[in-house]
Amino acid sequence: VRIAILAAALIAAAFVLPAATAQAQTHQGPDLVVQQAAMDRIAGMVGDWEGEVDVAFPAPRTVYQREHIERDMDGLLLLIHGHGYGDASRSGTPTFRAVGLISYDDARQIYEFRVYNDGRAATATARFLDDGRLQWTMDFSPVIVRYTITLGADTWNEVGEMSRDSGVTWARTMEMNLRRVARR
Repeated sequence: VRIAILAAALIAAAFVLPAATAQAQTHQGPDLVVQQAAMDRIAGMVGDWEGEVDVAFPAPRTVYQREHIERDMDGLLLLIHGHGYGDASRSGTPTFRAVGLISYDDARQIYEFRVYNDGRAATATARFLDDGRLQWTMDFSPVIVRYTITLGADTWNEVGEMSRDSGVTWARTMEMNLRRVARR
């Protein structure tokens, strides 16, 4: 009986091992050329930006925003620092601080945003819409939050929306209008 089990195991290994070895040999790492090209597509975000955010949720208010965006890791990442202030002078302690990191996953063909603020962290995915706008989305089903960015040469408009019914209806949560104050 032992010999029969051993023989069956050897026969199975003869078929499985070559297939596993071939699979391991065909696996390739990330395609850095594809990642770089995708990141070049959003490189217009790099620089220093200032403007206002009209917040509708959870309570209406105006935030005076500053964004600093730079490339890192040979252009494979965008690093975003956002600071929001309660007054137009943008001085004192920020009322809002966030850090974001954007990368491109060539295997899944999506941008990935990792965002941090006030002790919270979330991962979002992003894609270009047919009209050229960039939309990033966080899905906390049934709640979905999305932000749609329209980027001009020196202007940045971003509209935030939230759905509480898995994307059937949407309510605007904020609109941010920034102007570029410095290129990087």
